[in-house]
Amino acid sequence: MKTKKHHGSFMLRFMILGFSIAVGVLTFWLLGYVLRDIDRVKGPDYNQMIEAGVPQELQDARQALAAEAVELKQQIASAEERRRLTVQTTNDSQQTINQLLELKRNADENETKLSEDQQQALTDSLQLFLSNQSQMQVLNAELATLNEQKTDVSQKQQDNARAITAASRPIENEYERLQARHQWRLAAYKLGLLIPVLLICGWMFVRQTGGTYSMLVYALSGAVAARVILVMHEHFPAIYFRYILILLSLAIAIGVLLRLLRLLANPSRDWLIRQYREAYASFFCPICDYPIHRGPLKFAVWTRRSLKKRSLAAANAGDATADQPYTCPCCETTLFEACEKCGGIRHSLLPACEKCGDAAGRAIGSAASE
Repeated sequence: MKTKKHHGSFMLRFMILGFSIAVGVLTFWLLGYVLRDIDRVKGPDYNQMIEAGVPQELQDARQALAAEAVELKQQIASAEERRRLTVQTTNDSQQTINQLLELKRNADENETKLSEDQQQALTDSLQLFLSNQSQMQVLNAELATLNEQKTDVSQKQQDNARAITAASRPIENEYERLQARHQWRLAAYKLGLLIPVLLICGWMFVRQTGGTYSMLVYALSGAVAARVILVMHEHFPAIYFRYILILLSLAIAIGVLLRLLRLLANPSRDWLIRQYREAYASFFCPICDYPIHRGPLKFAVWTRRSLKKRSLAAANAGDATADQPYTCPCCETTLFEACEKCGGIRHSLLPACEKCGDAAGRAIGSAASE
C-alpha cells in the first residue's frame, strides 16, 4: 500500500516555507563569507611594481618637483598677501594726502598757512606713498619671477609625467596580465568549492523531488546556484558569461522539458490521481475531457468556466439514473462502476470506493495506457 503524503495545516506549511527561505538566505550569506575569505588571497601590487620598474631618478625628480611646486605656491600666496596689504596702505596714504592737500588749498585761498604738524603730516604721507609705490614695484617683480618659476616647474612636471608614463606602460601591461591570471585563479578556487557542492545539491534535487525534505533541498540548491552565477559574472569576461548563462539556461530548459515529456508519457500515480480528481470534480472525462452527462447534468451543456456559475440541483433519492454505471461515449472508458465489495457505484479511476472505502478497484493508470 502506498504511503499517503500529509499536507499538514496552513500554519505548518507556512512555517516550512518561511524556514526554507531562511535556510536559503543563510546559506547564501555563509557562502558569501567563504568567498570573501578567498578574495583575501593577495594578487599583484601595482604600486610595488611601479616603484621597482620605473627608474629611481624619475621618481626622485617627481617628488622634488612636487615639493618645489608646493613651495612656490606658498611663496606666491605670501607675496600676494603682502601686495594686498601694501595696496591697502597706499590707498590709505593717498586718502590722507588728498585731505591734507584740500586743507592746504583752503589755506591758500584764505591766505593762511598750514600748521607745522599738518605740514609734517603731509610730508610723511608723501614719503610713505612713494615708499609704498616702490615696494609695489618690488612685489610685482617678485610675483612675476615666482610665476615664471612656477610655469617652469609645471613644464618640468609634465615632462617628468610623460617620461614616467612611457616607462610604466610595459609595467601596466604586465600588471593587467598578472591581475587577469589572479582573477582566473580566484575563480578556480571559488568554483572548486562551489561546483562539488552544486553537484551534491543537484543529486539531492533529483533524488528528493517531491520527497519529505524537498523544500530543504530546493533552498540549498537555489542558494548554491545563485552563488555560482555571481562568481561567473564577477570573474568571467562578459562574452564568456553570456554564452555560459545561455547554455546553462538552455540545458535547464531542455532538462525540464524532457522531464515533462516523460511525465506525460509515463505519468506517476500522484499526477494521475490529481488529474482524475480534478476532472471528476468538473464533470469531465479524465481521459478525453468529454462532459460526463449523468445525474443533474444529464441533459445539460457546459464548459469548465460556465460550470462554476451553474447551480446544480440535488438528485432525488428515488432517481435510479443518478447513481448507475457510466462509460464515456467518446473514449469508451468506464468512469463509474459497481464496487466489488459493497455493490455501490464508485469512481472507476479513483483509488477507493466512497461508500465502503474499498481500494481493490481498477489499477490507477490502466485506463491511460489503454
